[in-house]
Amino acid sequence: MQFSIQKEIYKNLSLIRKTQEEIIKRYHPADKMRCPMHFCVGQEIMPAVLGPLMIDEDSIYSHHRSHGYYIAKKGSINEMIAEFYGKETGSNGGLAGSQELSSTKIDFYSGTILSGAFAMALGGAFEKKYNQKKGIGISVIGDGGMEEGIVYESLNMATQMNLPILYICENNSYSTHTTLKQRTLENKPSNRVKNFNMKTTYFDGNDPDKLFNLMKSIVKKIRDTKKPHFVEINTYRFNGHVGPEGDDHFNYRSKKEINHWIKNDPIKFYEKKLFSKSRKLLALKKKINDKNFKIIDRAFRFAEKSKFPKRYENNNFKATYKNVKKFYNNSISFGTVQEDHKPKPY
Repeated sequence: MQFSIQKEIYKNLSLIRKTQEEIIKRYHPADKMRCPMHFCVGQEIMPAVLGPLMIDEDSIYSHHRSHGYYIAKKGSINEMIAEFYGKETGSNGGLAGSQELSSTKIDFYSGTILSGAFAMALGGAFEKKYNQKKGIGISVIGDGGMEEGIVYESLNMATQMNLPILYICENNSYSTHTTLKQRTLENKPSNRVKNFNMKTTYFDGNDPDKLFNLMKSIVKKIRDTKKPHFVEINTYRFNGHVGPEGDDHFNYRSKKEINHWIKNDPIKFYEKKLFSKSRKLLALKKKINDKNFKIIDRAFRFAEKSKFPKRYENNNFKATYKNVKKFYNNSISFGTVQEDHKPKPY
């Protein structure tokens, strides 16, 4: 495997992890990011290896633990942090926050409608196939989301229509604080998908190189065949379900379990694999981490300096839409200025 690709994967791993850690660190006591956040500390490996495999035409439809995939798709860190601050320079103009983080610039969308990512990917993938594009849809979900009915309707349609979608299930064993074993008799979501005659793959490991080689083959096959593929990755979140506060005081998982996963942290494993052989490589690791910190710190300063969006009630709609007409007894005003069209009420 080329070291240039390994270096890119590590840059992604480092940037995602450090971004999460800095947001957690800076959230309090300033309290300037007033939106709930679902961090992906511990779950960086999949978005990090997808980074070098994605092209501009690819679309990502993510669950609400989405920061890693946004960063891997080369989303602006400045705009992401500004979005969390509620500033007009944010990726959504400061109106969405973390749980609905999106960016049309990079074809990235996330949301809190549980499992909605699977359904949205259908339309995006159909458009790519219809217009004979090289891009694919990438849809991300958690193991908890796999228990929604819309998932199976979407999987059925994806196979029936042969749509180019990479389905990813990040199985971290918990739906909020409820374990997988408490919720279902089938502990591998990928086993349920096989009933739809869809290709499935299960990955359990902490070596980014092995995951990269696997995903490279799968992504190429999706592009070539225009057919969906489902990947389940066994992973773990080191942080609480929603933060920045932790939630281990609820005792829903043991310290032994947490320590086991931290001991097998993919980032620590990869640092040892790549940079432990010489001082020159250790210096490269430091250079990468220092540069990533500067990117993140600059993003916070950008967010601090940015302005808030204009308040809705301060907008002078009368001056802008002089010819908008009210119709019937509907309380909403419609109308197209150019055609003086009078639509019927819903």
